[in-house]
Amino acid sequence: MQLNKVILITGGSKNLGKYLVSYFLNLNYKVICVSKKTKSDLQSDNYLCDLSNSRQSQNLFKKLKKKYKKIDLIISCAGKSKKTFKLREKQQDWHIALNDNFFCFTNLVDSYCLSYKYKPTKIIAISSIASEKITNAPITYSVAKSALNFYAQIKAKELAKFNIKLNVIMPGNILMDNNNWSKKIKKDKAKIKKYIKTNVPLNKFCNPKQIAEICNYLFGFSGDNITGSKFIIDGGESL
Repeated sequence: MQLNKVILITGGSKNLGKYLVSYFLNLNYKVICVSKKTKSDLQSDNYLCDLSNSRQSQNLFKKLKKKYKKIDLIISCAGKSKKTFKLREKQQDWHIALNDNFFCFTNLVDSYCLSYKYKPTKIIAISSIASEKITNAPITYSVAKSALNFYAQIKAKELAKFNIKLNVIMPGNILMDNNNWSKKIKKDKAKIKKYIKTNVPLNKFCNPKQIAEICNYLFGFSGDNITGSKFIIDGGESL
């Protein structure tokens, strides 16, 4: 039994975040699930919070501090990208992308440190290979994730003296039930198969279990001497 270990996962009500919540629940950890609009239907401790709002983020961690003396692992899976790519983005597009993919993480880190007084923990930010490779992703999303990567590395160095370890995972094309890639395959399987074969050297999608296992690796003893690192899981697409 590992119920004495507490894991907080943001963006945990759907897609990869929901998978991670389920994965760690199955390992008998106590899981706190934070979502923006819809609470998870899994047996986790569920909270609604717009983490891009600093006041909401701080209030959330004040509540958590009263209930949990410590949080052993934080996985930031909150993030969102538009489905369409535009050459000219409006200022509102930039604000939305930065709120969803950057400020939700900076507020998370700041609020944790403020409420828990820099208590040692491990933090993992889920980014994207679009942060370092030019892809078909919207430029607003790519730039926001790139800012996330650099921020995480700076904060990792700053927080190391408190034994807070901060790392980044950069997945490529994730395939799971009912996500965007799954829908694209249903629409035109031959086209997507050709795209993956052309752009991904290993000719594979990223499986959510691979991401979960890297998170678990970093959570364990092997991750005790790792901080400020970026883990790429993309089948070689970013090479």
